[in-house]
Amino acid sequence: MSISGKNLGKGLVPFALAVTLATAGCVARNDVHGYVPAASDVAAIQTGQDTRASVLEKLGRPSIEGMVDGAGLYYVTYTLRNYGPFKPQELERTVLAITFDSRDVVRNVETYGLSDGRVVALNRRVTDDGVRDTTLLRQLLGNIGQLDASQIFGSD
Repeated sequence: MSISGKNLGKGLVPFALAVTLATAGCVARNDVHGYVPAASDVAAIQTGQDTRASVLEKLGRPSIEGMVDGAGLYYVTYTLRNYGPFKPQELERTVLAITFDSRDVVRNVETYGLSDGRVVALNRRVTDDGVRDTTLLRQLLGNIGQLDASQIFGSD
């Protein structure tokens, strides 16, 4: 039994297509999120002179604002590498932290990166909705038995 060139070519095309599609999903993709102002804009901020309002005017809205009075403004940007089905890897992070005194005057301007190893707490207080891990069907079935006939038919 011999294999002709014609038959070999027919089997090779689907195989080549499958290999091409399989490897196309494994291309590394870098995603950049967030915003940190340019160094020249940050240099224009004067410690002890600029206020919160003037910083917002010069640099724009921050990624995160402090929740407590006198807390700082945080401009955050980071780059993630996504490679196929693997967990994303953080390649780069920059945090520009601007802190204020009790009069809302700039007290300090600092820039942190991944190499600094500094942890900047960027906590947000968010109200839990209680629906996060519950499917619609589970919510509907959970309400069975909690109905009162007077709610449906009235209390006449």
